[in-house]
Amino acid sequence: MFGKKKEGGSDSKELRTIVAPGFIFEGNITIPGGLTRIDGEVIGNIKGNGDLIIGEQGYVKGDLNVENLVVYGKIHGNIRARSLEIKASGRVEGDIQVQELIVERGAIFNGKCSMGVEGSEAG
Repeated sequence: MFGKKKEGGSDSKELRTIVAPGFIFEGNITIPGGLTRIDGEVIGNIKGNGDLIIGEQGYVKGDLNVENLVVYGKIHGNIRARSLEIKASGRVEGDIQVQELIVERGAIFNGKCSMGVEGSEAG
């Protein structure tokens, strides 16, 4: 989802930030680019031109406005992204505005969905 693969099979985006399991962050986060992974808890809004992964233990309570988003954990807030992928273990409670949406079997999504050009403007 995050671009072409390099040799060795890794994503082309560089992992820049990790919020580790057990870590609780309160406040807004701006992602300038690259890839951010959240395995802890964030209470606040997240925005920027980067890509975001919410790990299985990850939880975000706030609105997200990012380029690409993959959810293995839980989000309670509205999402605006170019692409959103909710994995089988993922749960999203809130409205989404996206261009591309993938919801795996077993995933939970409760909210309204709008798809189209307007969902492409991250940041």
